[in-house]
Amino acid sequence: MERNPIFQQTRLRLAAWYTLVMGGILGLSSLGVYSVVAHAYRETIDQGLQSVANALHKSIEPAWQQPGQLQRLNKEFSLELCVAQTNCLPKTTAIKKSITEAANPVNYYIRLLDRSGKLFASGGIEFDKFPITSELHYWQILTDSSGARYREITLPLYTQKQVSGYLQVARSITDLDQHLAYLRLALVLGLPISMIFVGLSSWWLAGRAMQPVYFSYQQMQQFTADAAHEFRTPLAAMYSTIEAAIKLQQEPKSNGGILDVLKRQNRRLSQLVGDLLLLTRIDQKQLTGEYQSCCLNDLISDLIEELAFLAVESKVNLSKQVQVLEKLYVMGYEEQLYRLISNLIANAIQATTSGGKVTVFLERSELYAMIKVEDTGIGIAVEHQQRIFDRFYRVDRDRSRTSGGSGLGLAIAIAIARAHKGNIHVQSQPGLGSTFTVRLPLSS
Repeated sequence: MERNPIFQQTRLRLAAWYTLVMGGILGLSSLGVYSVVAHAYRETIDQGLQSVANALHKSIEPAWQQPGQLQRLNKEFSLELCVAQTNCLPKTTAIKKSITEAANPVNYYIRLLDRSGKLFASGGIEFDKFPITSELHYWQILTDSSGARYREITLPLYTQKQVSGYLQVARSITDLDQHLAYLRLALVLGLPISMIFVGLSSWWLAGRAMQPVYFSYQQMQQFTADAAHEFRTPLAAMYSTIEAAIKLQQEPKSNGGILDVLKRQNRRLSQLVGDLLLLTRIDQKQLTGEYQSCCLNDLISDLIEELAFLAVESKVNLSKQVQVLEKLYVMGYEEQLYRLISNLIANAIQATTSGGKVTVFLERSELYAMIKVEDTGIGIAVEHQQRIFDRFYRVDRDRSRTSGGSGLGLAIAIAIARAHKGNIHVQSQPGLGSTFTVRLPLSS
């Protein structure tokens, strides 16, 4: 399978799709886990903070604005009464009693505000870092000057069923931010590592899944090769017999036509068997000989001379245009490159009506040689352009039968191009002709 580029590309695409799908699933799962964990952390913090605030509210509200009671609360909860806001900034003060028992060792603070929202008393951590917000929300998050965040809850204090002040209780959520940062780091680092393992597993699974298909493909290739080899011997014997019969025939008028038909069909079948063998050798990379430097200028010139008779018979003008000053060389099998360009030119001549023209261009594009075969023929519809390189596929079956085509010419051409690390591209419009462009890497 590793030697076959089609299966290699298919395996790579399957592995890539597996990896993308699994990556999407893992990414969504990670996002879901992070959301659930973050929500659970926040809910836990809010519930604890609300419990502490409710406990303080029950103790503070009865004594709120009663003579002498605030002094008792000050001593009990280590609050500092504020005459002016600048006098309400203790250096280090710890909240005692229920707060210490409920939430040690995280940092808390308490603030008592009057009806207008001015600070009345405070306790806990240093408060010069926190502004007094004009809007008093039930829940809010504040950030101090060092960037630490605090979750704050605000409860109203009532006197004779009227709001006369506010209790604000907050705790640091630095621990929450740290836990979530560690979780994000674990997910961010864990996802690429997981994707690497998923990619490797996908590559292995794609190979395992394609094994039965590849074995069937090998059997088909082997059958094609074996059948072609078996056909060659009887076809050769048949051809020899027909040749001898033609030479020894006693009544040319009665038998000559039949023997000529047999000879022509025998030649056609022999060509088909040869094409199948060539495709099998290209697929299995069993080509004989060694790569050599091939001059495309000479190759095209020879083909123009060789196929000139076919163009004359079809009343088509065949010409070439070499648009490079120097000679272009590619590494490959000269016989196969000859067959590649020959198939394209022959197809172009057959597809061009009388009086039309076929032009072969030779160009250079950076590190590649460009061979363009342009005709003014009948053209190819868009729905056929993706399949014309398939084996035995013929756009016009009636015309192909008349011209003797088997539907293997373009399949052989693209197989040879790919074997030489090149490709073929087609541009065509019905009624306006076609242009086949062969792109081959230049020899260094």
